[in-house]
Amino acid sequence: MNPADNLLPTGTRLNNLYEIEEHIADGGIGTVYRARDVESGDPVAIKVLLASFARDPMILDLFKREAKILRKLKHDALTQYFVFAKEPTLGIYYLAMEFVGGPSLSKRLEAGPLEPEAVYRLLQRTAGALQAVHDREVIHRDLSPDNIILQNGDVGQAKIIDFGISRANTGGPTIIGDGFAGKVNYVSPEQVGFYDGKVTARSDIYSLGLVIAEALTGKQLDMGGTQAQIVEKRRSVPSLEGIDNRFRPLLEAMLQPDPANRPATMAEVAEWTLGAPMNRQDAAADRTIIRPSAPPPEQSALDESPQPVRWGRRIMVALSLLGFAGVGAAGVYFLVGQTVPEQENKPVLVAPPRENAPEKPVAPTNLTEGNEQKPTETGNNQVPVIPTPPETRIDEAPTETGKEITNIAPPAIPTQEKPPEIPTQEIPTQEKPPEVLKPEDRIRNFVSGYQAGDCMYLQPVEIASRSAEIEGFASRTPPFISFDSDFTQNLGFEAKIQVNLVSDAQCPAIAFLRATPQGGAKTNLKLDMQRTVIPNGENMAGRISGYDPSTGGLGLLFISSSGEVSNLSPYLQSDDGGAGFVVPLSLNASSDETGLIIAMVGTDIVSTLAKLRDKQAAPYFEKLMHEVPVLRATATTVKVVP
Repeated sequence: MNPADNLLPTGTRLNNLYEIEEHIADGGIGTVYRARDVESGDPVAIKVLLASFARDPMILDLFKREAKILRKLKHDALTQYFVFAKEPTLGIYYLAMEFVGGPSLSKRLEAGPLEPEAVYRLLQRTAGALQAVHDREVIHRDLSPDNIILQNGDVGQAKIIDFGISRANTGGPTIIGDGFAGKVNYVSPEQVGFYDGKVTARSDIYSLGLVIAEALTGKQLDMGGTQAQIVEKRRSVPSLEGIDNRFRPLLEAMLQPDPANRPATMAEVAEWTLGAPMNRQDAAADRTIIRPSAPPPEQSALDESPQPVRWGRRIMVALSLLGFAGVGAAGVYFLVGQTVPEQENKPVLVAPPRENAPEKPVAPTNLTEGNEQKPTETGNNQVPVIPTPPETRIDEAPTETGKEITNIAPPAIPTQEKPPEIPTQEIPTQEKPPEVLKPEDRIRNFVSGYQAGDCMYLQPVEIASRSAEIEGFASRTPPFISFDSDFTQNLGFEAKIQVNLVSDAQCPAIAFLRATPQGGAKTNLKLDMQRTVIPNGENMAGRISGYDPSTGGLGLLFISSSGEVSNLSPYLQSDDGGAGFVVPLSLNASSDETGLIIAMVGTDIVSTLAKLRDKQAAPYFEKLMHEVPVLRATATTVKVVP
């Protein structure tokens, strides 16, 4: 359907507060209009949620979170957000925000680079604004020249817009986007999978570095290309040829591949003086240090060079997923779900597994049972044998052989009366005090033992003594409300709960998850999706990490909203510590589909999953639980949209 068919006509009023004036842009999840405040006449920008998403309570919740978070962000260089509301007559949801008039930075750079002094002012203004964002524990994740508007054409009035894919850094769901997310040229190494794909505030620092470099030259740094090139170009600091030498120290620091080697905060970037060196920790390796002949031990530890940078494992996923078709962007994770009725149309795997896809991950030979080394009796592991001294009898007296001793009276041995026997009193054994649970273990025990019916599953994501991030799956919302209340009452603080709503037909899979050990409790098994909202006909890509091949095989399943199970294990491409996958998906209908994805580890799990012929979740998981012991499992959800 043509998006223009659904545009609001000029003059449409929303809650009698705002009047639509013109259409500005379309996105994968919303449409943006210029409007005016009916009362004051001031211009406003209106983002209208598409009807297909407005039916989903989880999407609505995410829009509300966006408005709630962004209303609190007050900075002259940030777009101001006003209200999120529903228009009762039209039945549409919309977000009203400040309208920023002026060209984007990308449009301005078409005419050539900015003067270095203007770039420096732009750097200070945008970095200061982003520090305010980070102080609220929010990450922008999509910085680019398109998302910086030069109000009235003035660099000194630049504003950052489009927080559509920003993510609360406290573990809450990622805020939904508006279709212009994740420009490939500006994503950080961690957004394409390096360093375990952990996106932090330093990811914004990397992206801002690329924006500043482009503003100085008028051209993008060469960070795009094919999928392999996009990854490869983020293994090292990009070439800064043609960059004003005064900016080089800062940009070299901001564009370090390893986040740990970048500036720690945006405030550090904003406070940098033009032309000044960056006092990075790794600069010590390049200095000549004169030390006394015998430094104290603590000084020796301080003088040691930092550890060499270690690159994260390369994720072999299709980087063409980086946000060209709607809300998805590299490393953008937000949890959505729906309570739609069962459907006859199911996702179809439209491409066979690649020929080189292994049936199961190859375990290192030195970890197999046959090669298990037994402890030897030599070397440092030898247990010393302590000889037992011979028994000495007290009543034996030494005699001198060959001589008879006479005329010597034996010495008189004084006799002692035998002391009266004291009746023995049994001393009661002192009971060992019960082991005190660590706060983290107490939280995990509460989560794993929480009873809320067969169709609710809770898995810890990150647990600390006074904080908890928990991902939950259920077919209804009330169990989450009850769990949230019970958790706070029992443990004394509020948890961050990521909610996944599943269909009733997927409940047998949830019951299976409840019966298996949790991946987030004592192991690091994690399932991360490149995108969790996937347009119909595109690839579903992700990665399983924290996997030890010595514990068993690795399996992957997809369960549709109608309860049909698809075995995705043949698509796994294993490496050291995990596996990546790229699966082409297609729907035969125009309706949405929420899929449940389960990763699991178990003995002979790959061959077992290949033998199961049932396609419906109930008989499938009943047989699976009887066929093979699953050592641990973890899950997530994705939404496939038309």
